[in-house]
Amino acid sequence: MSGSKQTFLRGALILLVSSVVVKIIGAVFKIPLALLIKEDGMGLFISAYTLFAFFVLASKGVSIAVSKMVSASVSVGKSREADRIFGVAALLLGVIGTAGAAALYLAPAEFLDNFVDLRAVSGIRAISPAVLFVALISAFLGYFQGKQNMIPTAVTDVIEALGKLAVGLGLAWLFIGTSTAGAAVGAIAGVTFSTLLALIFVVIMFLAGKRRRTRSAETMRSRKSIAKELLTIALPITIGASISSLASLVDMATIMNRLQTITQVTPEFIQKYASLIDGNLFQGGIYEQLANQLYGLYTGYAVQLFNMPLTMVVALSTSVLPAISGAVARGDSGSARRTTLSVIRISVLFAAPCAVGLSTLSAPVLKFIFNVTLAHDLLRTVSIAIVFVALVQVTNAILQGYGRMHIPLVNMLIGCLVKVAVNYYLVAMPHINIDGAPIGTLACYFTIAALNIICVIRITGCKFPLGDFIIKPGVSVAGMGIVVVFARNLLSAAHFPERLAVLPAIAAGVLVYTALALLTGAVAEEDVAMLPKGGLLVKHLKKLHLLKA
Repeated sequence: MSGSKQTFLRGALILLVSSVVVKIIGAVFKIPLALLIKEDGMGLFISAYTLFAFFVLASKGVSIAVSKMVSASVSVGKSREADRIFGVAALLLGVIGTAGAAALYLAPAEFLDNFVDLRAVSGIRAISPAVLFVALISAFLGYFQGKQNMIPTAVTDVIEALGKLAVGLGLAWLFIGTSTAGAAVGAIAGVTFSTLLALIFVVIMFLAGKRRRTRSAETMRSRKSIAKELLTIALPITIGASISSLASLVDMATIMNRLQTITQVTPEFIQKYASLIDGNLFQGGIYEQLANQLYGLYTGYAVQLFNMPLTMVVALSTSVLPAISGAVARGDSGSARRTTLSVIRISVLFAAPCAVGLSTLSAPVLKFIFNVTLAHDLLRTVSIAIVFVALVQVTNAILQGYGRMHIPLVNMLIGCLVKVAVNYYLVAMPHINIDGAPIGTLACYFTIAALNIICVIRITGCKFPLGDFIIKPGVSVAGMGIVVVFARNLLSAAHFPERLAVLPAIAAGVLVYTALALLTGAVAEEDVAMLPKGGLLVKHLKKLHLLKA
């Protein structure tokens, strides 16, 4: 395995470990929060957070551009130029972050009323300073990632998660006695506090590293030239991310508004959502508070669990961009292609069992984590999209690493238009209603993934054998799905504690999937070699004839 690939995999592993820790902390934060503030409060929390996420999109684009440019400079020995790139980016993001924070805080309630329940306005203002904090953090993390140092990113994520847990959950519990909206504001305030702590940390890390850096004589580009390239790279990425996030905003407004166009619901709807319906407000149709609760049910339960398995994919995509950018800058096309094939194969092998497992066990998983099952149909459908979201994440990073910034932009636009159209049509249908939202998500990411894969093949020349990338993982995951369902039913028939039965079913699924993936040859030798002590593991698996080169 090449040194660059080892660095990429080491970085991905660091991010993976931190992401697992973050997800655990996040679960400790979000699960009690959902139980505390219920569907209505989660709707308000997610509404404020979604607007915040939209306002930090420019930071993401510049951060990726910094990572790409710093990686290219470092790969050809220009360390001082890498420092100058960071300086220009920090100034640019400071201006963008200040403007974004001010705009979010000062946004009039009349404008926000088009997107959210007005009770979410206080939460939106509470989170507005975090726009500036995240913008500055992004400059530092882009610099570190460009040098393929993923430790600051990993630690920053953990700090943010702990800050939200300690402050956000504490304030939500403190304010729940006043109102649900007040508790949601408290939870949102925890996000602002956590980003401030993370900013302090990355500043300390940068200053400590600056004292150790040596000065060398080298020719550097002007700051004007660097700023121009930063914007050239960042703008398509930002616009693409904006389209995706804007679709979430439009999605939020569409779901709320389209649900409220339903004037007569079906008996099945009344029976299913009886616990949410307020008899004093219900007149046969879906009123605003019920629409907000349905939206909170989808985003606060189904989408939260849907996002959890994508931990590894985010780690891979973050680490793969500077690795491919550096290889392309050196003219090492072979290394870039090998990294491309590796990251896509690993993503499929990881995402497929997560999608099938979460879909087949949607009700038991919700019961185990939240002690509710009302969102199980929503989770069952949206979980299938995990595979396509994983492919979108890594292929976007691959295309950006090759310098094709406009391609993810165009493909994201097409996919998001599909999502909005599907949601707009399905959510307003009385017999589908909120169940149309996950269908829109599935259609959106399937479209983007398919378009991205086609573009990756054309640009890189990589070939993706049907057997290795679809048939073998498909057989493995199908066998796993059968075993998971059988195990769950068997445990239920044996009167195993209902809420705990999901754990042995998942364990059985993991064992069966691993065995089938090895027996079918879905896992290649180089995939295993990437793991800690991978060489020793390869040796033992070959002795058992469970691994093919």
